[in-house]
Order: sequence, then structure tokens, then C-alpha cells
Amino acid sequence: MTLSERDGRKASTPTIRFINLDRATERCRFMEEQAHRLGLHFERVPAVAAADIAADKARALNHAWERPLTPAELGCFLSHHTIWLDVARGKAPVLVLEDDVMLSARLAEFLPLLAGLPDADFLNIESFDRRRFVARHSKALAEGLAAVRVYRDKSGSAAYLLWPSGARKLLRKAERGAAPVDAFLHGLRSLLSWQSEPALAMQLHLLEARGVAVPIPSGSSIQTPRTRLPWRWANAAFHARRLRTQGRLACDHLMRLFGRRYRRVDIAEGDFSASDQSPR
Repeated sequence: MTLSERDGRKASTPTIRFINLDRATERCRFMEEQAHRLGLHFERVPAVAAADIAADKARALNHAWERPLTPAELGCFLSHHTIWLDVARGKAPVLVLEDDVMLSARLAEFLPLLAGLPDADFLNIESFDRRRFVARHSKALAEGLAAVRVYRDKSGSAAYLLWPSGARKLLRKAERGAAPVDAFLHGLRSLLSWQSEPALAMQLHLLEARGVAVPIPSGSSIQTPRTRLPWRWANAAFHARRLRTQGRLACDHLMRLFGRRYRRVDIAEGDFSASDQSPR
């Protein structure tokens, strides 16, 4: 018996939206082909292009994180923000995807169960191949599927379930400024965050690094290495926020003494083969 059956709630597949630049037609086809293989319906959301962001809007947003954001990062943030506005007006969770993510062959099977998780604002379904701070014990949802409470993560915004309650929290925070989307999502302490286990999505460049063949080029301007912000008086506020983040990280490590775990999420790498994603 699944968790939703025990709670008397009907499991249903949530709305699925993927973010895609108009010029990224190859990635659009890639996502549509995945939807077809998995027997799911995806709604495309046009991404905000960096060139379309007005200078005054960029200045208004780009003052609240640990360094100034690149135009591509601002465009990515605003693309997600568009979906958050829509989710906040609704009553059900929405699966938000970026267009460079490979989806597990088991997504269609497990997604309704994850959408029925109680007491959740946000549920990450991807692995970024990095450790995160999680609860000692996970919550079983079905055979082969669990969700674990996440207390701190740093990376990954390519595949997540967002509830209206979580969208409203994100929008309130966005009134104070922007950050890279993954840092923004995972840096909001009031967000009731969970992680699916196994992970059901992984970005193409991470799978490629594992030796998995990917069907389209995996590079992105978002992944371009950043230079460290120089120590100048004009950058003092950015550096102060970075030091505050490091202090919080030290506190998170201290909590490992009280039962929290710092580990990678499990994945089933075989579920990410493009040739093994036919509907089950």
C-alpha cells in the first residue's frame, strides 16, 4: 500500500512544465521526445532571454546575493519566477523542469506518489552528484521509492515539484532580490524541502561526466566557471553575505552531531538510458 492510499488521497500526475529558450529547438525536441517515451504531457514555458531583460530590472534584482549575477543567470531566475507565479495561484503541485535534464524511466510511475506527499513545499527529484544535509530516516512512499527531508542543499534546479505554499514563500523572498536559481531555492530556510530517493532526474553534463551517452550537447552558459569577486569596498555587501552563508554552513555541519546526515542521494543510473525510457 502506498502512502497516498493509506492517507485516503487519490494519487494523480501533476502538471509538468519545462523551460526552454525559443532558439533552443534541439533541446525542445529532446524534452518532447522524453515526454513521448514516458507517456507524459509536458507544457513548454518560453524562457526569458538575457537580452530581453531591461537594465533597470536587472539592477533592481541583482544586489541581494554573494556576487552579481550574469545575464544568463538572471534570465534563468526570471524564467523560474514566471512558473512560481502560476503555481502560487493554483491548488496543486507542479513539476518544473529545465530543458537539459534526463528523466528516469520510472518517473511516470513514481510522480503521482511524490505529488501526494503531505507537509511539503518543495521536492527535488534530481541528483547533482553532491552531498546534502538530510534527515537520518526517509519516508517510504512505495516499494523502491522514498522521500527524505532536506535541511540544506546547494545545487540543482532542473527538476523539482513545487507546491503553492512553497511558491508563495519563494515569491516573497524574490521581492528582496535574485540569486542563481538553485542557490535561491535551497537557501530558503522556511521552505519545507524534500528529496526523492532514488533521484529521478539528472542534468546531461553530470550524466556525461559519469560516462553515460547523452543525445544532445550538454553545455550551457549557466555552467560557465565564475571568477572570484575581488576584495573591494564596493563589493563589501556581497562578501558579507558570503561570510554569513559560510557561518550557516558551519552550523549545518554541527547538526551532524544530532542525527542529520551529509550524503549523496541514491540514483539508479540504468534508468537514465535514452533507449530505456519506453512507457511501462
